Amino acid sequence: MTQARRAPAEGVGQMARHWWLAALLPVLVALGGCGGGAPAPAPPGGASPTMQVGPMLIRPASTAGFRAESMATEYGACSFIALSGARIDYLASQALLDRIVFTSDRDGYDDIWVCNLDGSGMTQLTNNTASEGNPQWSPDGTRIVFQREWPSQDVEIMTMDADGSNISALTDNTFRDEHPTWSPDGGAIAWHSNSPGNFEIMRMYQDGSEPANLTNQALQDKYPDWSPDPAHPDIAFASARDGNFEIYRMAEDGSTPTRLTDWSSYDTRPAWNHAASAIAWQRTRTSIDVFAMAASGGEQRNFSEQPDYEGAPAWSSDDAWIAYGSTRGASLSIWLQQSAPPLHSFQVTNNAGDEHEPHLGSPTSQIDRVLVGPPGSDWGGHDPIWSNAYAGVVAFADDGYRNFVRIGVRAEDLGGLDIEPMRHTGWLLAALVVRAPEIVNLKEDAGRGLEPVTWQLDAVNAGALVLYFDANSGRLTTVLALRDAVLPTAAGAAPPVIASAVEGDRLVLRGDFVAVFDGRGRDLAPGGAATVALDASGAPVDVY
Repeated sequence: MTQARRAPAEGVGQMARHWWLAALLPVLVALGGCGGGAPAPAPPGGASPTMQVGPMLIRPASTAGFRAESMATEYGACSFIALSGARIDYLASQALLDRIVFTSDRDGYDDIWVCNLDGSGMTQLTNNTASEGNPQWSPDGTRIVFQREWPSQDVEIMTMDADGSNISALTDNTFRDEHPTWSPDGGAIAWHSNSPGNFEIMRMYQDGSEPANLTNQALQDKYPDWSPDPAHPDIAFASARDGNFEIYRMAEDGSTPTRLTDWSSYDTRPAWNHAASAIAWQRTRTSIDVFAMAASGGEQRNFSEQPDYEGAPAWSSDDAWIAYGSTRGASLSIWLQQSAPPLHSFQVTNNAGDEHEPHLGSPTSQIDRVLVGPPGSDWGGHDPIWSNAYAGVVAFADDGYRNFVRIGVRAEDLGGLDIEPMRHTGWLLAALVVRAPEIVNLKEDAGRGLEPVTWQLDAVNAGALVLYFDANSGRLTTVLALRDAVLPTAAGAAPPVIASAVEGDRLVLRGDFVAVFDGRGRDLAPGGAATVALDASGAPVDVY
């Protein structure tokens, strides 16, 4: 990717480092806002303010007694924070996420709008009687290129600042100039135009100077999209040169055109991912669907596979999502879908008008996940995984939030809850002792849209648990349940002692364990155990 495209990723790293430092502060910092994303819901009168620890926004029912304790790790990518002492009513992660620029006719004309990735922060950038569309963020996120057509006039290519100001016309003629796309360094723009007599792929400098025809052949070439890779800045496009529209790619000077698809109907609107390793496009069948393939061609996967229109795809900056226009709702709207299994999707916009032609970029700080909160507060109006929690462990790294484990205790047992971080020097582990009158279960976030992994503990009736986390992934790998008889009863008393020793490449733990659970919630020792050996990631490899 170009330096301009790398800048947002460097911004993510800088923000993550600030979050990591914040996690080490002994004092929670009250927030006045949440950056460019959807704000945390306002607390009811008299409730505690929302606080920040690392990338996490937290609102306990009361700050009295609430603790956020760092769990020491000597190695590994993750930092861990243990939360306890008061009911947690809101827990969300922040991240640098793309904004979506798109076309909407909600006010009667096609205008350019922008919103956050979850549909919040809706802002109109253009407002006139012209028809405007096909917007695309510049690689550095500061400019938007788009097309404009005034009534009874031809279509021209325009640019504007990210806030809608400083609009400039790059073309001014009697032809149709449409579907602009930026070069990887933002210094040039390609588009399609019928100025040569039929539609051809054109390029010009970003100020509109020195336009040139790149394709220059008898049949139509349309819908260019420039690869973000400066080392191989190819242009993908749709061409009818072989009888119907297929997806091609060519060098940025128009040389070496290569056909990538072979379909009996139309393949159009190609879109590179940001790793320049894949291309999505829309294919006309009985309906219009989004397909994806490797950038060199090959296997083609039906990505959206709905009976409705799904078209004009665009990738997120991290390639984790594909946005497109879809008619599966009441009108043509912007939808967002995971680019890898389980391929969950949700509706971003939902208005009476048509909204389509999305493009993702220009990241800002936004709410990424709402793990604990009121109904409908997660992305797309979905419910969070939990409505509240009385204790838990959050893991995060330089790239932001990694994991959350909710410790299931009842409200009446909160006063008897005691949490004590442990340390095993030299190991890629984070460890925690949890004691309470009863620990019902543990529940670990399995990812957006998935049910959490559950450790059922009520039948075990353990007086304490020792939790081991992989310090690289942040995942819970082992849960040791200790017998009541070996435990002190008063909250705040010394944690139970587990003898530990390094034996070869294993950490061997000895104690009186009533159960030993692995990272999938399975009890490996339903009859109890005295010795458990962990590997470097904290997973149990031997139990006896």
